[in-house]
Amino acid sequence: MPSPARRGLLRSVRARVTLTAAVVTAAALAVAGWLLVRSVEEAQLSAAEEDLALLLDRIAGRLAAGASPEDSVRPGELATNLVEIAYADGTSVEVVPAAGADGIGVVPGARRAPGVPPGSPSEPVAARRTVDTPDGEVTMTATAPVDREVARSVEAVERALAIGLPLLVGLVALVAWWTVGRALRPVERIRAEADVIGAASLHRRVPEPDTGDEVHRLSRTMNAMLDRLEGSITRQRQFVADASHELRNPVAAMRIELEAALCEGDLADWPEVAHTVLATEARLEGLLSDLLVLAAEDEGAAPPPGTDVDLHQLVVAEVGRRGGGTSVSSIEAAGRVVAAGSRSQLERALANLVDNAERHAADQVRIGVSARDGRAEVWVDDDGTGIPPDDRERVFERFTRLDGSRARDQGGTGLGLAVVRSIAARHRGTVRVEDSPLGGARFVIDLPAAEPPAAG
Repeated sequence: MPSPARRGLLRSVRARVTLTAAVVTAAALAVAGWLLVRSVEEAQLSAAEEDLALLLDRIAGRLAAGASPEDSVRPGELATNLVEIAYADGTSVEVVPAAGADGIGVVPGARRAPGVPPGSPSEPVAARRTVDTPDGEVTMTATAPVDREVARSVEAVERALAIGLPLLVGLVALVAWWTVGRALRPVERIRAEADVIGAASLHRRVPEPDTGDEVHRLSRTMNAMLDRLEGSITRQRQFVADASHELRNPVAAMRIELEAALCEGDLADWPEVAHTVLATEARLEGLLSDLLVLAAEDEGAAPPPGTDVDLHQLVVAEVGRRGGGTSVSSIEAAGRVVAAGSRSQLERALANLVDNAERHAADQVRIGVSARDGRAEVWVDDDGTGIPPDDRERVFERFTRLDGSRARDQGGTGLGLAVVRSIAARHRGTVRVEDSPLGGARFVIDLPAAEPPAAG
């Protein structure tokens, strides 16, 4: 069973790539070597056949000119070959190399297997010619025991391959090991840095090698992810801190109110105390509800069901719930304006906008709806001081209050507009701030209009 260290090495990308490169190279070189050996063997045989054909051409010319068999072959032309000359009457002679280096010998008759030279270990290479001579037609057969020559050539090639191929495979493995190690070195640095990054050190970033390759893109992606994580955790910490502060205020106010009443005993106006505590509790309940909505957004809550909501009816119902103090009125819409979404959530968004408008209006708040270019809009106007253009995006941030002189117990929780933006986003819409014709601010919820039903 492999040791843990060996198993770890085999799981290494560097080792696996090196092993794969070595195996593939060895297989490819083995096939190439086998093809090379076969090519050398075939080349040797082809060369021997060509030599025999040229020899027979020369002998045929001499026999046709009337030369005898022993005179038709020159010394040195045979080497280890032999030539058999068969006449039409059935007689034959063999011209073979003599004992001397350049001599030849003539042997009448064929006592061996046809075409097999003396001492030939196996079937030789052969060539055949027919030629007309003054003594009649003769058939010449030249053979050569090339097996030994081919075997020597093949053995030489095989010895070279047996030495060269392992060296080449080792060189490929060494280059692959070095190349992969160098390519993975930045990855190891990234891993080491990422290993020490925690919640308390999210400001740190992994190194970005200036290579322009996949590792560079990986490091940039990881740093972008760390940027998002740091921003998210920073917002969560700020959110928790702000929420804790906001929750502490109403709880402390209720405690102070009750403790003061207890100190007064029977002299305290307990109905008034109860109304004050209930009002503070209502504010606390609203704050908790807003926190739950925003927490659902942070958790990636699913979009609301796509039921049709008549926005004009929504406005009329909201105006009907308002009374006393600021005058809240609505403007009739030109036709039915419908959006797809959750009626309760859209009611909450509209109520938050009206609450915000009432806190800032001098005397008048106006609500309206309109539809154009496939969009449905609900807007809320007030005649207050308005919102400066530079602050029109910031007002939708959580726990944001632009009026620093306003008391917190009268200025809301600082979450209402953030909830409006969250609800609009979940309905695939937006919310924006404009100048109001009444002189204050206009908040507009822009939603996709519901498609009208198909004609039956």
